[in-house]
Amino acid sequence: MSRAMEIGHSIRKLTKIFNLTMKEDLKELGLTNPQIMTLGTVYLERKTIGQISEHTALSYSTVSGIIDRLERDGWIERVRDEADRRIVWISKTDKFDLLKEKLHFFQESFYEKMLSDLSEQELDTIIHSLALLTTYLEKKVEEKL
Repeated sequence: MSRAMEIGHSIRKLTKIFNLTMKEDLKELGLTNPQIMTLGTVYLERKTIGQISEHTALSYSTVSGIIDRLERDGWIERVRDEADRRIVWISKTDKFDLLKEKLHFFQESFYEKMLSDLSEQELDTIIHSLALLTTYLEKKVEEKL
């Protein structure tokens, strides 16, 4: 297997592990993966539906439907921009802040526990490698656009 294939295989395995962990948490809350991806995009700051669509790689209409359901259930809210009424911001609610306390993968302690047996040097290597891979792939994606 080539080195590039090994990297791809590792990424898929990590994604699977992350998704299994996430799925357990989501089952308790009645949320789907696309819904949590959408919530994750407004975790730190409000976004427009277009920005969420771009970030999640889901179509605008799909994201719009997800937002309808999340808003109905009180996880997020739509807020019109005061300067330009055509812009609608998607913002998290207080209920969302309670959500992140229940979801292990939003908690720093989750990662601390998962990685606790690694040495400082191993952690530094992982951080450096992931940053290098992310930066490289971002540039590759930008070149295609």
